[in-house]
Amino acid sequence: MFGGDDEEEELLPTELIEFQGTIDVDERWDVSIGKGHEGLGLALKPTSDGEQIYAASFNGNVAAIELERGRKVWKNNFDLQFTSGPTYKNGILVLGTNNGELVALDSMTGDMLWTTSVSSEVLAPVAIKDDKIFVRTVDGSLSSLSTEDGTQQWIVNHKVPPLSLRGTSTPISFANAVFCGFDDGKVSAYDVEDGTILWEVMLTAPGGRTEIEKVMDIDAPMVVSGNDLYVGSYQGVVGDLALESGKIIWVVEASVYSGIAADENFVYTSEADGTVRAFSRFTGREVWTKKYMVNRYPTAPVIMGDSIVIGDLEGYVHWLAKSTGETQQRIKISSGKISNTPLVLNNSIYILTDKGDLVSVEKKIPNS
Repeated sequence: MFGGDDEEEELLPTELIEFQGTIDVDERWDVSIGKGHEGLGLALKPTSDGEQIYAASFNGNVAAIELERGRKVWKNNFDLQFTSGPTYKNGILVLGTNNGELVALDSMTGDMLWTTSVSSEVLAPVAIKDDKIFVRTVDGSLSSLSTEDGTQQWIVNHKVPPLSLRGTSTPISFANAVFCGFDDGKVSAYDVEDGTILWEVMLTAPGGRTEIEKVMDIDAPMVVSGNDLYVGSYQGVVGDLALESGKIIWVVEASVYSGIAADENFVYTSEADGTVRAFSRFTGREVWTKKYMVNRYPTAPVIMGDSIVIGDLEGYVHWLAKSTGETQQRIKISSGKISNTPLVLNNSIYILTDKGDLVSVEKKIPNS
């Protein structure tokens, strides 16, 4: 989890609980994208244009897959090691590499449109708004690049603490601002045109006496819902910020690494120890908490109808009821870990496993 730290205490995952299934799911297809990224914790979540799924592998493969049947539309290989992406917008796919390169591909053919160098390794998917690409790099920089040719438009630098987790926050663009979380627990908003800082907030002060105890990275993707920005930090808090001003509306103690989700009523967290919780979106009041995924390294939750969906380290995908957190269904799709957040489209989820397989699972709709 920490950069350069290969020795982590091995904790046994919580045993799977018995449950009474209340929904039906079915694996539809699976396709090998390329060599897996086991143990690397890469942000290679697939993306979609509504007709095709786009996915990438660490060893340089990028593929377009037909949504319904899992047929490969195209698959190209590049002499690169992809560590983030792809992000899709307006016919282009943008991916980041471990050597600080940003690559743009034509989504119709997979052909390379351009490549450019950024300040350092890219571990988070980029954000694309209109003709701008926003990229966060591991050295603390946030850059704006042109979608046309990758030309840098502006860059801001943020100091990186002595010790941090391996990972970075994905930028979010909304209205005239781009929002980004940093390794020191701060959230900043910048003008999309020139990078002028609009506001900056420290969610909570660092605690503890050792450098490890002071780690409070914001690596989990943030979520915009309504006029609010929901943020989770490691060894810190889950918080609700006003988009316009950065005013802290509420904070609750939590340790979030993989991610959060939000709907019209609740905020859901997958926490560092595997605890899954739901909070009131408006007050931060805890609604429910579940411990049955402790030490199972759950992915960020995603919302699918009345469920939240989470993957785990043993290749299981879990459906939990949004209102109670109770298990609705579970299916094993891989013999290895699932690190990437599932992608939800209509009644199906699409997951890229750490072994490099793209899997589609459909939630059955009862006959009316």
